[in-house]
Amino acid sequence: MRVLVIGLDGVTFDLLGPWIEAGELPNLQRLMQQGAWGRLQTTMPPISSSSWSSFLTGVNPGKHGLVDFVYPGADSYKVSMINATSRRARALWNWLNDAGRKVGFLGVPTTYPVEPVDGFMISGFLAPGPESEWAYPPELKAELVGELGEFLLAPNERYRSTRHLDRFLDDLTASVENRTRAALYLMRTRPWDLFTVVYWDTDMVQHETWRLLDPGHPRYDAAEAAAHRQRILDFHRKVDADVGRLLEVAEADPETLVVVMSDHGFGPVHSFFLLNNWLVEQGLLRFKGGLRTGLKRLLFRLGVTPLSSFRIAKALGLGRLRKKVRFQQKAGLVNKIFLSFDDVDWARTRAFGIGSFGQIYVNLAGLYPQGSVQAGQEYEDLKDRIARQALALRDPRTGEPLIERVYRREEIYSGRYLERTPDLILQPRGWEYMAFGHADFGSHRLVEPITGLSGHHRLEGVVILAGAGVRAGTELHGASILDVAPTILHALGVAVPQEMDGRALQEAFQDSSPLARPVRSSAASVYKDGPAEPGMAEEEMEEVQEKLRGWGYAG
Repeated sequence: MRVLVIGLDGVTFDLLGPWIEAGELPNLQRLMQQGAWGRLQTTMPPISSSSWSSFLTGVNPGKHGLVDFVYPGADSYKVSMINATSRRARALWNWLNDAGRKVGFLGVPTTYPVEPVDGFMISGFLAPGPESEWAYPPELKAELVGELGEFLLAPNERYRSTRHLDRFLDDLTASVENRTRAALYLMRTRPWDLFTVVYWDTDMVQHETWRLLDPGHPRYDAAEAAAHRQRILDFHRKVDADVGRLLEVAEADPETLVVVMSDHGFGPVHSFFLLNNWLVEQGLLRFKGGLRTGLKRLLFRLGVTPLSSFRIAKALGLGRLRKKVRFQQKAGLVNKIFLSFDDVDWARTRAFGIGSFGQIYVNLAGLYPQGSVQAGQEYEDLKDRIARQALALRDPRTGEPLIERVYRREEIYSGRYLERTPDLILQPRGWEYMAFGHADFGSHRLVEPITGLSGHHRLEGVVILAGAGVRAGTELHGASILDVAPTILHALGVAVPQEMDGRALQEAFQDSSPLARPVRSSAASVYKDGPAEPGMAEEEMEEVQEKLRGWGYAG
């Protein structure tokens, strides 16, 4: 038995479903007809760093420790970047290598720095750049470049705008082709029991073009949509065709289980929600005194903010200037001119937001260097207050509720690294708002029309299982991204750790299949041994932060 996992980052049946039914995506259509399929519940919040880590580990973020691409530093309030060493749970390759199975991973997010494995590992879009050590074994880097001419760690985001949409789609198509050629080469030249390849391009195209696919989107333009709709469909046809190319190799061995999946779904996003502005309004986030901060606050109230300045620069044709300045230089300059976390009086601050999904961190004494909230009743009362006030919050433009649900971390997370997770997460109404949490105080308003992106993540991705022993035509209900790792281990005859939060999806398999047998379990710990090691140099982290900003994940 072998397992091939094809990850199509962010794809949703809401978009693909009608195309599949119309026969536009014949390979995905065949897999669904011959296999088992369903919606795949992902992590909260639905963001790739967390969800792909849960795919790799079979555990929730409270056990692997990753909730977003960024988090508040342990010894300061500065935003820190995650990397593969931040993930504190054992991954599929650990369990499979221990059992004598060979693995291959290509382009899976949160796999930089790469880890020595029995097999091979090629990092994904969080690798800093082509000069970094993105391959294991190291000699595979030169081998792939020699075979392909160039290996693309991630698609180019240079042309992300409607003016350049055709060039953007050309770049995405080239990226898909490059990834497929790399996958085919590795599948044919190296032994593997599990091979996983992830295409991130499917996520990027939805972020950028959702408004052209959704007539209900506020920025929908019928003429633009008509001009680009066929190109967008052609891109997805290319992805489907390349799924077919991978299947040709995998299905040469009839004992291959194929898993097609996404890490989250997608839908429209209309507006930014300035979370930290709201916390200031509630008196929970306080500023320092002094002339410099006072002047910056005055400018802030007058609307002189990073977002307004960027819009002016863009209108003057200077929008690309931001890409010519390194992240730390840019951040330092922005913090000197505009209101930022440098101006916060942390000793008087009780809560703050970091992230793009409404994550709120309580400034807890003993956890943060200037913690102002005591554990126990004060902490619980503060969370109750924030939740109550958030649910009463209205969009000042429409008067409609802005937040539809507040998650307390203990509702959705459990495990050794619970303290790493946000204390609260605010889920916006209809997921149509994106928290503007990375740039500290990006605008002076509570709600702003969104810039750039028109689509953003949702909680339901997709999963399709086909091949050896799968029950054809089965619709799966209640499947979770936590279930994929246990299903893979079970398929490859490896015991599933009892501490994993997911389960093997046995309902997908025929009664006569060996995979319908009882699942073997193990008492082995899901946690990595020892402390996390520093995984990236400061310069590498700067490069990755700059990438995330370019792709719309960091303000």
